[in-house]
Amino acid sequence: MCQSDHPELHSTACTLAVGALIVIRGEDPATISNGTIIIFRPFLSTPDYLVVHRVAKIVPANSSPDGQYDFFTRGDANPYAVGGYDSWSGPSGSVPGSQIVGVYQFTIPIPYLGAAILDIRGFMYDDATGRPKTQGILVIVALIVALFAFEVAEPGKKTPPSNVPDQTRTTVALTMA
Repeated sequence: MCQSDHPELHSTACTLAVGALIVIRGEDPATISNGTIIIFRPFLSTPDYLVVHRVAKIVPANSSPDGQYDFFTRGDANPYAVGGYDSWSGPSGSVPGSQIVGVYQFTIPIPYLGAAILDIRGFMYDDATGRPKTQGILVIVALIVALFAFEVAEPGKKTPPSNVPDQTRTTVALTMA
C-alpha cells in the first residue's frame, strides 16, 4: 500500500510508504491538477481521519452539482481497472474541494516516523473525544519529575571541566618546588 512515484508505469517504487511522515501545503482547489497527490477529509463526521490519494478526475465548480470543485481520486495501490475511482461522500462519490486539507510536497526520509508519531498520539489522546488520556498525562508528569530529580538531586557530582590538563599542573608544581 503506497502512492507510487509513477503509477502510469505500474512501478513498485513508493512516493509515500505506509507510516511515512509527509509535508503538505494548503492549496486552492482551483489550482489542483490531475495526478496531484491530495490530502482530504472524506467524512465530515470524523475530521481527524485523513486520506492521501491521487487526483484522477476533476469536475469544475461551474459543472458540479454542489457549486465547488469536486475531485475523483484513486489510491495508487488500489486494484481498479483504468478509469475506476474511489467512492467518497461528495456528489457521485467525489471529494468536494472544501474537504481538501492540502497537497503533498515531500516525505521526511525517516522510516516509520509518521507511524511512531501516530502511536504516541494514540497513547496520549482519546481519538473519539480529542481529549488527553489520564495515562498520557501521568507519563508526562513522571518524565518531568524524573528530569527534575536527575538535574537537581545531585548537583555536587557535576564539576566543570578544567582547561588545563593534569600533566601540566603536575609539571608546574614540580618546577616551583
